[in-house]
Amino acid sequence: MVNELARLYLDAIKKHAAEPVGFRVEIDETHQHEEYNPLCGDRVLLRLRIVNGRIEAAAFDGEACAICLASTSLLCKHVPGQTVEDLLRQQQELADILESGEGIPGNEALTPLLGVRPYPSRIQCATLPWTAAARAAVTKI
Repeated sequence: MVNELARLYLDAIKKHAAEPVGFRVEIDETHQHEEYNPLCGDRVLLRLRIVNGRIEAAAFDGEACAICLASTSLLCKHVPGQTVEDLLRQQQELADILESGEGIPGNEALTPLLGVRPYPSRIQCATLPWTAAARAAVTKI
């Protein structure tokens, strides 16, 4: 059962990394922030269009490993329509769950990222885009 679950997580990561949602998409952003992970070489410029506290669109540019690309793709797919507060809560929840090794995210869409739990050095790869999005959300262009 555990191996089956790990395979499902890996399949979802591979799919999002191969065809990332929001990659180099123009969105007329109102907010943006770039994060860099020197350990892995991930660099993500996260762009958001926020109107009245609600995220209308999310996109990104950069170069990153498969885990970071997949995490950014999941973010770009699932945060449009949510409030900034929702995004900030999910970012903190994901970081807490991955670092503690316990629990599951309230947003089921983030479940594939649990596959990095056994690899502490890869946790930052999964959380980097969410950190960038949280900082972008509070940094208007």
